[in-house]
Amino acid sequence: MKYRYKARNQAGVNQEGVVEASTLANATSILQQHNLVVISVIPEKETDIFAGFSRIWEGVSSKEFVIFSRQLAVMIEAKVPLLAAFKGITDQSTNPYFARVLSSVLSDIDEGKSLSDSLKNHPEVFSDLYVNMVQSGEVSGNLQSSLENLADNIEKNYALTQKVKGVLYYPAFILSAFFIVAIIMLTFVIPKLMGMLKETNAKLPITTKILIASGDFMQKWWWAVVLVVILGVASLIYYIRTEDGKKEFDLIKFKIPIIKRVLQYVYLARFAENLSTLTKSGLPIISALQISGKVIGSSVFENDIAEAAEKVKSGGTISEVLSGKSNFPPIMVQMIKVGEETGKLDTTLNAMSKFYSREADQMVSNLSSVIEPVLIVLLGVGVGILVFSIIIPIYNIAQGIK
Repeated sequence: MKYRYKARNQAGVNQEGVVEASTLANATSILQQHNLVVISVIPEKETDIFAGFSRIWEGVSSKEFVIFSRQLAVMIEAKVPLLAAFKGITDQSTNPYFARVLSSVLSDIDEGKSLSDSLKNHPEVFSDLYVNMVQSGEVSGNLQSSLENLADNIEKNYALTQKVKGVLYYPAFILSAFFIVAIIMLTFVIPKLMGMLKETNAKLPITTKILIASGDFMQKWWWAVVLVVILGVASLIYYIRTEDGKKEFDLIKFKIPIIKRVLQYVYLARFAENLSTLTKSGLPIISALQISGKVIGSSVFENDIAEAAEKVKSGGTISEVLSGKSNFPPIMVQMIKVGEETGKLDTTLNAMSKFYSREADQMVSNLSSVIEPVLIVLLGVGVGILVFSIIIPIYNIAQGIK
């Protein structure tokens, strides 16, 4: 949060400015550390509109998280004091938003709070998994190892997610470009080409009549169509980000045959990786399950994992609950059961994470090879209809003139 201050320096000169801190006390403390005599410190008000716009662009990428975690792990291993380590990382951060967050964390640590408690004040940046892993490292005295495990975990999750997104970006770009070109053609090009056909009063194919009607409509109402599309897309994105919308979107994704299997393997790999990382760090299995469910990214899987956590809490086992869930294959349930019986759950989960990551990777590659020819066929059909609707009537008119 930003605070506007008035203070006096050692030379007795008054000065004003803005300081970033998590609390009013932290803001005052930061100013005093710079040898300033504080006159007043008040929260800087920010209008809701500008706050909303600024939050759209603010964020921390997975790559920045990995670099931050590894740098902090190296500094801790080198016995660099936590305050000095954080200050060094904060000063060299190229992301202004992340730098402000780290600066706030630094202030909290300077006040005597633990690292995990300081990170907990920023849930929009540091997930439950991250905070609990750090807390586990602090308790066990092996924070450096926990941070390394976190960096590995973030890298694996990021790589898996990017593979799926990479496949979906291509068709989304092609279809969006086709849609934009179609609007431009119907609005500006088609009406001019069809002007001659309308004057001849010749018998036209049904596709040409539809094209002429669409062109006339778009020429008059193109702005309304564009506005409706923009509002529709914005409303859909907003709804998907709500709790109900996210759940419904998750259910819809799992009803699409090809996409369902890819997403299932991605979420299974993510669940196994996160749970393995948390149990390896010494976190109680119930807490590890609850955290894994929250950060998995699917409400469908989250409900199943939350039910497993409740079952374990009452004395049951994870495998007993998951054996009745369609999203968890028998092989994974069996491996979890073996891990529970042998006391090596983190090892078996790690093996399952690698297995499903490879399977998801293979399925994504297969999906990519299927999507390209399907897109080519769709685009070919669209272009064919367009050519047929324009060329055939013109050819018929030319034949009539002869």
